[in-house]
Amino acid sequence: MTERTETALRETLHELMRAGVSVDLEALDQIYHNDLQILMLTDDGALMSTDKAGCLALLKETFRGKTPEDHMWAKIHAVSVSGDRGHVLISRKIPIGGPEMLIDLSIDLIHQDGRWQVIREVNFSRPATAAA
Repeated sequence: MTERTETALRETLHELMRAGVSVDLEALDQIYHNDLQILMLTDDGALMSTDKAGCLALLKETFRGKTPEDHMWAKIHAVSVSGDRGHVLISRKIPIGGPEMLIDLSIDLIHQDGRWQVIREVNFSRPATAAA
């Protein structure tokens, strides 16, 4: 059983990153909550939203034919736990929609069914070359 600690939350985050770039749908199904909501604000101001099924389809498309190890870059800015709620603020470089983008993610998690699960992500993207 996963503990309600920052260490366990970080472990879940690393599992999420590995599963995402490897398109490990079984692992992602366990990490993403059934009520997952993702909101993404693009660099041109467009808002996109999706659910769990849409997220899994996007990951399959994004990482098809890619080498997972090439897409593990991350900078974790903050991790916090309060009871059965967790939050992660992280930046990632991933090839969403073609070229590599810098994505800043605000990830809300809930500890349910004995494990941390992502319930909501709010993401902001911009070209990786434009990032400082």
